Amino acid sequence: MRLLTLVSFLAMAVIAFSTPSHATARSDLSYTVLRNGDPIGSHGYSFKEDGGRLVVDINTDIKVKVAFLTVYRFEHQASEEWHRGKLVSTTSVTNDDGENHKLKVSFGGSNLKIDGDGKKSVAAYGSMPASLWHPDTVKNSVLLNTLDGTMMSVKVDELGPEQVKVKGHDVSAQHYRLTGDLERELWFDPSGTLVQVRFKGDDGSDISYVMR
Repeated sequence: MRLLTLVSFLAMAVIAFSTPSHATARSDLSYTVLRNGDPIGSHGYSFKEDGGRLVVDINTDIKVKVAFLTVYRFEHQASEEWHRGKLVSTTSVTNDDGENHKLKVSFGGSNLKIDGDGKKSVAAYGSMPASLWHPDTVKNSVLLNTLDGTMMSVKVDELGPEQVKVKGHDVSAQHYRLTGDLERELWFDPSGTLVQVRFKGDDGSDISYVMR
């Protein structure tokens, strides 16, 4: 990908900042996407649970405009299915400013079968997608690219707790930095909810997802 390739728990004990093994809250999540502080779109997750099954629908819609002209467009729709905490399938379609991607991942009995942009491969069952919402994202050194199905090597650094503005309030959140094939900064609150994302666009612009 090019430009975008791309509540307060102060009373809780410090131990609460150890990475949760799963997100405890399943409320839908919605973010405003900012570029250099200006809104350019939206990003969101919706969750549907049924016993041990979880379906996560993901939608990103971004437009960068200059003098009323759209100079960059990014559209991404995805759906993930999880069973007992592990990904069993995902599909996505993406328009990255005219570069189209299509992904289908399905459970193959002992692994995940991947068809990304017509290229077939396999990944280990239990692989983590790079959709970022899951708090265990930061426990992995390899992530599944949710645009084209390639596997991305990452290094994760835990930077410690910070105060983050969430819906106008200061929230304590654990800050992580991912580097390597995917570069992102992530903030999770003590419940394991993703409250902020930040990274650099390919043009050097500052991109952030701010919860709304």
